[in-house]
Amino acid sequence: MTTADVETPSASPAGARQGRGRTVAMWVVLVIAGLLLLLSAFAVWVNRVALNTSVFTDTSSELLSDSAIRGAIATRAVDELFTSVDVEAEVKDQLPTNLKSLAGPAAAGLRQASYEIVDRALEQPRLQALFEASLRETHQTLVQVLEGGGPRVSTQGGDVTLNLKTIILEAADRIGIGGQVADKLPADAGNIVILRSDQLKTAQDGFQLLKTLAWFLPILTLVAFGVAVWLARERRRAVRGVGVVLVVVGVLGLIAARLTGNYVVDSLVSSREDRHAANNAWNILTDLMRSSFRWMIAVGILFLVAAWLAGPGRRAFASRRMLAPALQTRVWAYVVLAIVALLLLLAGNVNDFTRFLVLIVLVALGATWIELTRAQALREFPDAGGANVLGDARTRLSGWWEERRTTTAAPASGAPEAGAPPTDVSAKLANLAELHANGKLTDEEYAAAKAQILSGQ
Repeated sequence: MTTADVETPSASPAGARQGRGRTVAMWVVLVIAGLLLLLSAFAVWVNRVALNTSVFTDTSSELLSDSAIRGAIATRAVDELFTSVDVEAEVKDQLPTNLKSLAGPAAAGLRQASYEIVDRALEQPRLQALFEASLRETHQTLVQVLEGGGPRVSTQGGDVTLNLKTIILEAADRIGIGGQVADKLPADAGNIVILRSDQLKTAQDGFQLLKTLAWFLPILTLVAFGVAVWLARERRRAVRGVGVVLVVVGVLGLIAARLTGNYVVDSLVSSREDRHAANNAWNILTDLMRSSFRWMIAVGILFLVAAWLAGPGRRAFASRRMLAPALQTRVWAYVVLAIVALLLLLAGNVNDFTRFLVLIVLVALGATWIELTRAQALREFPDAGGANVLGDARTRLSGWWEERRTTTAAPASGAPEAGAPPTDVSAKLANLAELHANGKLTDEEYAAAKAQILSGQ
């Protein structure tokens, strides 16, 4: 994935123009690849989660674990119950004759208590199962509508709604009036509009487009990145460009997800009190998509680090020298790569063709990076070995400690010897340690020279 080789620029003006042209073409293709990657992330999320009933309904427990969402559902259920049914009259029928005048205050107090009762009930498995069943039925209907209808679903007029009637009936049971109100609830009680009829055509067109894009966009994106790398005159520059694009797309994706959520919530929720819960629901449902954007940022940073590590800089050179002993054998590098691949595989909630394709590509790029970095490091440091790296570390630590000890002890030891101030001793020790680390002094020469400096000779 990286290489330290820098091609010699062409001496002719035509060659220079051709090189600049390839560089410009590389960045144009990288920008196109970034746009395709951004569209791919949204398309794959729609196909994986938004239109996958099993995955979508699996989030029901996560939705109800959010206090704002649970409170909004409880409030909606109780308000629908008290709006659709004359609860005061039902309470009055159950009170003795001498207490019927208390029906009004009793119904008002019951309504206030019902919010807390239903909220707590939504934490229990029974109501969570009812909510999941309602969510599953609604999602199946929504997918059928977006696909153009089915044997039991008509796409001519009407809205797609989430029906909370079972939650309302359960709420009535919880507060003791379930038997009296079950037959009095209207058929549309508890319906929450998910898709309006005037949005149907646009939603169906978008559904078909995203469903198609989810299959070939990821492949097209990978091809675009491959073309950009091929166009580059210097592979390290291409790797850096890919890293920049991944980081930018990841950041833009997170921003786009937030803006899209604001639009969806504003278009579906009119009540300001319910928007907080709707925003939380959007964040839960889009967690997989936002996670993919965060992974893009992380992978982009790895590409940037890989490009930097292959560069001619002093720190990059020193880093390669430190890695060289570990790269003498491939075992440890590939063990780390295998662990990372396993973590990526287990971290995903959905495993499909796109996910496996991306994972295979990342593993292949990681293996390529290991081989190229290993070849570069061993070419520069052919004598590197595990014992050397430990010895160098021990030498550096010893030199640092001697420098610290000499510097701190100097003020308390009185006047230094003429011609050998403590600062000179520290500088000599540091220089000696550097020469030894670079292999210009053997262990015996280093020990003898250090003894002479410390003795003041």
